[in-house]
Amino acid sequence: MSDRRVLGFAWLAATVCLWYVLADISGWTFRQTGFADPAMFGSFQLSSLVAIVVSIIASIYCWKHPTTYAFCIETVQETRKVVWPTKQETRDHTVVVIITSIAIAMMLWGFDLVFKRLFGVILNIGGA
Repeated sequence: MSDRRVLGFAWLAATVCLWYVLADISGWTFRQTGFADPAMFGSFQLSSLVAIVVSIIASIYCWKHPTTYAFCIETVQETRKVVWPTKQETRDHTVVVIITSIAIAMMLWGFDLVFKRLFGVILNIGGA
């Protein structure tokens, strides 16, 4: 798949996500201000329509902006260079992380016990 096509799909997904977030924000704004949020074009609320328009305008602006577009194309090209781990490597690394986490948790638990008893002894002696 070409870099431009991958970027187009990513841009479309970002536009839909932006629309979803802006629809929630604009709906909340309508509710907080007490203005009516009338239904437009069937089941679309005015807040959703505003969110769709704003997200499409923002996406087109960013797509046409040369710096943003170049950055995104370079990001896609760099992502293609990534060497992804195999399933076995991922499993092995996960096991190492789990074992290391358990070992460090046990060490911290041991230090906690030692310091708890040490401070208990120090505080009992100081209070006598």
